[in-house]
Amino acid sequence: MSASPKPVKVLPLPLSVELRLQQPGLDIQAQFRVLPGRVCAIVGRGGAGKSALLKAAAGLHPALGGRVALGNQAIYDSVARVNLPPHQRRLAWLDSQAHLFPHLSVQSNLEYGLARAPKPVHGPGFDAVTQWLDLRSLFKARPSRLTPAQRFKVALGRALLSAPRAILLDDPLGGVPEHDQPPLLDLLAQVPARSKLPVVLISPRMNEVIRMADDVIVLHEGRMTSGGIATQILSDVSLSTFLEGANAGSVIEGEVKRHDIEWLLSEVDVAGQRVTVPAALHAVGRKVRLKVRARDISLHRDLIEGSSASNQLRGRITQIMLAGENGSYGAVGIELDHLRDAGDFSIQPGVQIWALLTRKSIQQMDLAPGQPCVASFKAMSVAVSGWR
Repeated sequence: MSASPKPVKVLPLPLSVELRLQQPGLDIQAQFRVLPGRVCAIVGRGGAGKSALLKAAAGLHPALGGRVALGNQAIYDSVARVNLPPHQRRLAWLDSQAHLFPHLSVQSNLEYGLARAPKPVHGPGFDAVTQWLDLRSLFKARPSRLTPAQRFKVALGRALLSAPRAILLDDPLGGVPEHDQPPLLDLLAQVPARSKLPVVLISPRMNEVIRMADDVIVLHEGRMTSGGIATQILSDVSLSTFLEGANAGSVIEGEVKRHDIEWLLSEVDVAGQRVTVPAALHAVGRKVRLKVRARDISLHRDLIEGSSASNQLRGRITQIMLAGENGSYGAVGIELDHLRDAGDFSIQPGVQIWALLTRKSIQQMDLAPGQPCVASFKAMSVAVSGWR
């Protein structure tokens, strides 16, 4: 009697997408690559072609040409005439609809995902996934009896149990009421580290992108306008038209250093300087991302006293972008100084914030690249997000 084949460990592979496709009134052409354990977010205005691009990668929308590959293995290649059907591409798809089988119980829906996992290759264990998502008490229920949050967790569990090679998320929390979204976003943010798989995310809610994305590409009218590391792209105010408009600003990473219980405030280290924020529900030592709107930042020549702006960060002006020759405002880029020891500042490349000022203020202060400055803003103007 022969022994049962042992599970084969398959190393995660990067997902590469280079596609051309069409939908009514829009030609779409884009390319990106996602490494295992990283999240690439596709952002842009509604109608830019984000969902169509992701569906084409999954085989759910016809493509005019291009290539989709996991490592060196093509799952779609118009030149080589490779076009695997969706179920053979092994790309987990999760959107706002959950798409659970209404005639099956929760347990049977989950087991359907497990049955799709190739043998003898095994993905995460059934018990581990259902325990992590707290689904065991729901096993006998039908999808019609579940809340939107519960349906999302079942759909996520089924996707992971199918042992996919990459995960595609198209507004996965879109069907969940806003007040139920935070704990589900916490779960979703754990997926890249747990699965070690490439993840692609589309979401209209920028807080989800800030929380999850390692890399961001911006899609505008079917074409990529920019792409790169998330904090750099999300902080590029020149892209505000395609991102958050009036809410455009800077996304910076830091580490929680202390909590002030008396005043319900927290302190976050950013480039060696301290940023005071509203009490953050994150442990000391936790990495976080801070979002500060460019219009909430003021610039000064030196530290100021007697101000309600509790945050004053030293830096140096790197660039000034005016909104047209006769525009009323301009964006000023500031690279933060890095505090090595008490009172000892040096430039730490890469940590940059933006301030949105009137053209009058820029001219009256005679601001110019290379000048030292202090960027100030109130603690209440900072939005704090966990970071994977």
